[in-house]
Order: sequence, then C-alpha cells, then structure tokens
Amino acid sequence: MVFNTYPIPRSIHYINLVLWITFQCCGFVWKNEITTVPQLEFIFFQESQSIAANLTHPLIILGLFGQIMLLVHAFRRRWNRTLNTIVVGVLALIIGFLAVVGCLAKEWIMVGMQLPFLLSVCIYFFFAYKKTEGEVLR
Repeated sequence: MVFNTYPIPRSIHYINLVLWITFQCCGFVWKNEITTVPQLEFIFFQESQSIAANLTHPLIILGLFGQIMLLVHAFRRRWNRTLNTIVVGVLALIIGFLAVVGCLAKEWIMVGMQLPFLLSVCIYFFFAYKKTEGEVLR
C-alpha cells in the first residue's frame, strides 16, 4: 500500500512547485551574512573534502534528495502520496530546525526566511489530505 500511485490532483502539482521554490528561498544568517539553502549546498561542495564526505552531510543529502523528489512529484502524472508526504516532512524538519536556531539566536530575518516554506507545508497537508465527497480514506 505504501507504493501505490494515484492520479495526481492539479493542486498538488502546483503546491510541489511552490514548495520547491520556497525551499530555495530558505536560508541561514551567520555574522550578518544571509545565505540561502542552494548557497549552503554550494559551499559544502566547495570544501576541500572529498565528494563522498560532502554528500554524506545531512543537509546536502536530505536537501538534494528532497528537492529532486519534489520536482519529480510536480511533473509526474501519477502520485505517491505517502512518499511525497515523507519528503515534505523531512524538508519541513530541516527548515523547522533552521527556524528554531533563528529564534534561539534572535535572528528574526532567518525566521522570516523559513516562514513561506512552513506555510506552504501547511497548505500541502491541507490539500493532500482533504477529504472529498464520496472519497473513502485509503
């Protein structure tokens, strides 16, 4: 039942694209320098360590995998709701962690950078698990 696919609603196509775009805008503030997630990933790849060591960093592997899966689900005609929800949940945990770090460091710009993604996650869960007339929960 985990790997069953269903026709994807058009709203989920758009929400996955919005999630991907807002994830690109999330970021980190360190010493008054604003860095977005794609810039952080680029910085990790520029380090002098090996490519395998850089790819094993949790932000890199989970972030890249999550971004790829969001785009895959955005452009496919069939949808695996469970897999898409796991991907959105993992990305939400990463961004939620960045928001908590921003709150603890009192970097309100950093917290504000995470809010569009977290709001998009709430919208995703609303549309992905919205019960329509005559639908039986799977």
